[in-house]
Amino acid sequence: MEKIFILGNSNTAKESGFNFIEIPNLTNDYEIHNWLISIFNKNEIDKLIIEIPNDSILSLKIGLHIRLSIEYLKEKALLPILFASISSLKSIMIDTKIWSQILATKGIGFSDFDKMGIEISANNGILIDEYKMGFLNIIKILPDEVTGRHSLANVWGAHSMDKAANANALFGNNNFEKDKTKLYFKYISALNYDRSKHNPPLLKIIDKIPVGNPNKINATNKKVLLIDDEADKGWEIVLRKVFKTSATEDFVVIKEKVNDYNNLSVESKNLIENTPFDLYLIDLRLNGIEEDKTLKPEDFSGMKVLQKIKSLNQGYQAIIFTASNKVWNLKALLDAGADGYYMKESPEFGFSNEFSEQNYLRFKEDVKNCFERNFLKTLYISYQEIIKRIDCFTYPFNFKSELKTQLQLFWDMILVTKTKTQFAYSYITLCMVIELVNKHLIQYNSQDKTWEICNKDLLLDWEWNEEKYINTNTKITNDRPPEWQKFAGLYFQELNQTDGKFVQEVYRLIRKRNGFVHTDKRILDEKNNGQYLNHDIYIKDGVVKLFDAIKKIIELL
Repeated sequence: MEKIFILGNSNTAKESGFNFIEIPNLTNDYEIHNWLISIFNKNEIDKLIIEIPNDSILSLKIGLHIRLSIEYLKEKALLPILFASISSLKSIMIDTKIWSQILATKGIGFSDFDKMGIEISANNGILIDEYKMGFLNIIKILPDEVTGRHSLANVWGAHSMDKAANANALFGNNNFEKDKTKLYFKYISALNYDRSKHNPPLLKIIDKIPVGNPNKINATNKKVLLIDDEADKGWEIVLRKVFKTSATEDFVVIKEKVNDYNNLSVESKNLIENTPFDLYLIDLRLNGIEEDKTLKPEDFSGMKVLQKIKSLNQGYQAIIFTASNKVWNLKALLDAGADGYYMKESPEFGFSNEFSEQNYLRFKEDVKNCFERNFLKTLYISYQEIIKRIDCFTYPFNFKSELKTQLQLFWDMILVTKTKTQFAYSYITLCMVIELVNKHLIQYNSQDKTWEICNKDLLLDWEWNEEKYINTNTKITNDRPPEWQKFAGLYFQELNQTDGKFVQEVYRLIRKRNGFVHTDKRILDEKNNGQYLNHDIYIKDGVVKLFDAIKKIIELL
């Protein structure tokens, strides 16, 4: 026999002959949701009658909550529902306006009290295959004005990442539990519900139980800064769980609503300007709904914060969080220096679970790349020091200009370098600095067929002999000696240096460049397990070694 329950308050409802449950004073979505879950946990309900009293909106909201609780109630969310009232359907629709839309959906009936027994018996509810066309496509739930679309989109976005990473960071969190019981959130969840995997529950519904291993990001010994005006909408909780840092203080959060960098608090600006983080996560819109009408990418508050951070150190790694899926906005972010972006999944776009998973995996890969490119922040500091040193040179202007241009060319390349080939091209571009030094400070006297250093000393031949370089006292008459030999003469004769091992290091660095340019695979490094001598120019290690050598050369000039 079918178990029919009636929810109401009047004596008519109590005396109807059906199982009666009194509707308490429910003031918000959270209370309605918890009350309904409790009812369905305690009772086997096959069909439901809901009394519509004079204050009819609450009754209609209860019906909407039931239908939209598909993730919680499964089949029970599809049961037959009959609304009963002493008022006419027309008057109820006038009084309740948009809330009465549920009365036009499949599996929902309306009756006066005298006929509700007959009407509920004839009501068969709605099938899962009819759920979208017969219910979701008919109703429309809007976000409440207090919370706003932007805030709920943040809640949904954090929820999507939490699921994709299987972090379960929001499971049991009070603020999130309240947010996800809002009708708008449940409406969007229902729109995104995977009906192909829908099965009736075997047990009473309590809530989702976290299973499986989280797909975390290894951030050991890394410092991460999150800048988001709505970090408390779930992002801080999820990202703290996703980033596996060494200590809690390695994940820092700035939660301030601002329209640009200058409006941040003094404490936040001091933190940004004096603490070098390994990764910056920046929300594109830090001014909430105030930026709803902003069209130009450069006008977004997060973009201004990004530009400031990059002006402090171009090597800092930053990923922008944005709800925009417009190609021109994403391109503008990358053009402004962003090292990646994470698309906050707006609830209204109906992204699939597969998209969420791929979105998270791409974010995880971007983070991995950012951590690998952290060497750039240290390299940038050294790069600036080199430029300052060149500016102090007393050498001719054209020499200083060419050096700075070549170094700028290298820096522009290394900033976007990701592949092995790109690292190699950055390496040979940087290697040109040594050739420029030789070109301007060492000249060939074609008349005497001799080489001069700074127009005075003869460049003599140097050779490696028992762990040191020795002067052979032989003039070089060859008009095309190798670059390392030129540098050796400059280093020992003009700069009065004695560290032969550094010249040997420069020799090896130049040979690596030659090995790549001339594809000479025979250049082996006998001290490194038989690997090719130039194997590390395809990774950051080779570039960093060469950069350190060039920095030392510039400092000696």
